Amino acid sequence: MRGKHKRLGASYPSSKLIKGVTFSMFKKIEGIIEKIEEWVVSLSVIIMAILMVVSVFMRTVLNHSLTFSEEIGQLLLIIVSFFGIGYCVRRSRHVNMSMVFDAANKKGKKAMMYIVSLISAVLMIILFVLSIQYIMSVAKLGRTSPALNIPMAWFYISLPIGFLIAAIEYIRIFIANLRHKDQVYISSEVSLEEGPPTEEKPEIKEA
Repeated sequence: MRGKHKRLGASYPSSKLIKGVTFSMFKKIEGIIEKIEEWVVSLSVIIMAILMVVSVFMRTVLNHSLTFSEEIGQLLLIIVSFFGIGYCVRRSRHVNMSMVFDAANKKGKKAMMYIVSLISAVLMIILFVLSIQYIMSVAKLGRTSPALNIPMAWFYISLPIGFLIAAIEYIRIFIANLRHKDQVYISSEVSLEEGPPTEEKPEIKEA
């Protein structure tokens, strides 16, 4: 019996170590995905701005328009719009109507975040499946862009990626609210604090 107890005790730290290593690996993967999102969205916006300036210069000064500028602009706009969904969910940057949410108490906010995160995750998964089906149907048609002759299916690759990342983030919000009963998480990284801490001002004594 003593030998069995020792073995159980010895296996406990190893299982705890495995959990710690798994969590650290997950955090590293999450950081890599976040960096990729930031770089893709940032570069897309910069290229869109440069392309817009060049197009205006070509039309007004040189009286010659770029035939591919509109197609590249559409592609970059789709990338920014859908690839940035997960980033906005993670940082709680989406535009929302929070009048009812702000008026509710802590329990009400907690219940609303359960409902919103769960429904949003389900919707993102449905949109993920539908976007894949749409891309497959476009690919079967064999449509290509008129100027660059790029397959139109490539224009919509960012749709399922954005929906999948957003679904994962909404699931993380739901889990975060389940794990932390005393806090209300509006995103996987942002939680509401009931009343910000106030700093005590030092009393100034007159001489």
